[in-house]
Amino acid sequence: MTEKHSYTNPSEKLDLSHLEAQVTKGKKYYDEQGWEIPPPMSDRECIYRCLENCINLAGLDKKQVMRLAEDFKTMKTEIVRNEEYPAL
Repeated sequence: MTEKHSYTNPSEKLDLSHLEAQVTKGKKYYDEQGWEIPPPMSDRECIYRCLENCINLAGLDKKQVMRLAEDFKTMKTEIVRNEEYPAL
């Protein structure tokens, strides 16, 4: 058996900072375990997002939902959740 080996640990040479969680600008919110969570949204924004997601939902009148969504339209919070995945 040889005492030396040819394996070198790559983690000593790699910069993995790009794998870190996103950095939130402004005020930060944390849950009870210390994890960063998105900022809370207003009731109006919650209603608007629900209406926006169900405009094309079967069984609902599209024009009515679009009118209600326009009534509840508001600015969205800075952090958009699951932006890479479109609404179903």
